[in-house]
Amino acid sequence: MSLTDREILELNELCGAVVDGTLTDAQRARLSTWIGGSEAARRFYVRALGQSASLHTYAAELHTEAPDLLPPPMRRQKFFRLALWWGTVLPAAAALVLGLWFANRPAIVEAAPAHDLVARLSGSKNAQWSTGAFLAGDRIGRNQRLELTAGLAEITFDSGARVVLEGPASLDVNSAWDGTLRHGTLKASVPPEAIGFRISNPAVEVVDLGTEFTMIADGQGAAEVLVLKGEVEAAPRATADQDTILLHENESRRFASSGVSDVSDRDKKFALFNQPLALDRFSPTINCIHWSFDEEGGAVAHADVRGTPADAFDAKLEPGTAAVRTNGRRSHALRFDGQVFARAALPGLSGPATHTIAFWVKIPEEAQLSDAYSMVTWGLQSKKLGNRHVGINWNKDPAQGPLGALRTDFRGGWAMGTTSLRDGHWHHVTVVFAPASDVAPVQVRQYVDGRLESSTITPDTMHATARAADREAMAALTDVLWLGCRLGIDGLRKGRFRGEIDELFIADRGLEPTEIVSLMTDNRLPASALAAVP
Repeated sequence: MSLTDREILELNELCGAVVDGTLTDAQRARLSTWIGGSEAARRFYVRALGQSASLHTYAAELHTEAPDLLPPPMRRQKFFRLALWWGTVLPAAAALVLGLWFANRPAIVEAAPAHDLVARLSGSKNAQWSTGAFLAGDRIGRNQRLELTAGLAEITFDSGARVVLEGPASLDVNSAWDGTLRHGTLKASVPPEAIGFRISNPAVEVVDLGTEFTMIADGQGAAEVLVLKGEVEAAPRATADQDTILLHENESRRFASSGVSDVSDRDKKFALFNQPLALDRFSPTINCIHWSFDEEGGAVAHADVRGTPADAFDAKLEPGTAAVRTNGRRSHALRFDGQVFARAALPGLSGPATHTIAFWVKIPEEAQLSDAYSMVTWGLQSKKLGNRHVGINWNKDPAQGPLGALRTDFRGGWAMGTTSLRDGHWHHVTVVFAPASDVAPVQVRQYVDGRLESSTITPDTMHATARAADREAMAALTDVLWLGCRLGIDGLRKGRFRGEIDELFIADRGLEPTEIVSLMTDNRLPASALAAVP
């Protein structure tokens, strides 16, 4: 039995605690249960500990604690080509235009099977498919097979790994963290946030350690692996008595039922696969609103759009006080003391379109379970989910997942992370939320410190439709972003969040893994992806 994404991430955390010597009694009991009851977990544990012994420098990169030092904040970008006009003459009008755009932008219907979406076709060149018609930007589901008869196709997994297929080739997309190359050629690029990504074949399984490598599978049970940068761990699968091989940059091997051997014409192949590939990439534009919380005080947290004030989206603190500012991840942050909360009007937020919410959060190590209420929440209007809310929280129920882990709740289920945020450190949190549509169910991707934590939904009971009075109360919360408080079906609840929040971004589409890392490291999105206001 194979491991799910969530199980892999949990085992990563447990094995990391073993390596660091920080394994708690509860974690030890959980790991013992895993190893005692699952052959797949035992294999994962042996591989992880063996990898740590030989690659201790990479083991630290598997942890998701936010780095203490990052490059200094970069100067905020100018608005766009008409920045001067909008920024000095009509800032309120600019905010209004963007708000109307948020409200009226049609939902993007993503053609994919009604199960987990774990990757995206992010680029192509003269691609031809044997079945179906894949277009750049299409989402790809778990266990979906891609049959490329000719041309090039780039698949970006939600973990951040990128794979370029060269046709003819056949690839099974197993999850956000792995694929199976049935035949053909691929080139994989794996950033640090996706370390542990793997590509398998009947002949070999390759676990990437933050590198670039090429695999060539002949479809007859043999495959060649060439490491272009960094290192990979290659485990022969055709013969049971062969040990895992650590391949370094410019090293290669051929794996077959007859054993492991050298790659013929290796120099020619390295020269070929080190050449850059020219692809037509899909890069939809983004509208994004940002709250820096850098004010010295006051009851207003100012919003901006690409560095230009957007007063219409300013967040109001309640009760109004100047005592909620504190030293943040960058400059100042908002401190929520269990009483204060904030709200901001955001047209279109409650609609059917996908949104991304990204921010820094710091939760005290001693935070009580009663402090776990929503860090960020908003009302949702959906034909399938009704008028309910979406809440980004930390988990207070250990029976449902790791205590303190990132958790996104909505009517009908939740997504659960693996890393505890309740440790007194700053963590970068990103949640991509796509409401249910006629094509696909609710989709949630959660990232902590740039690394994918989960994309699997745990179903929950769908409660009865709210009463008319409750629907009216929820309607009053439509298109309002709430910080530090809890919403119920009848409106605002008493529950409050304790902790600190900094550098909040709301985008009107699902961000790609590289864009999430850009927000985390540079506090901005790539200029080429940002939409200009008409």
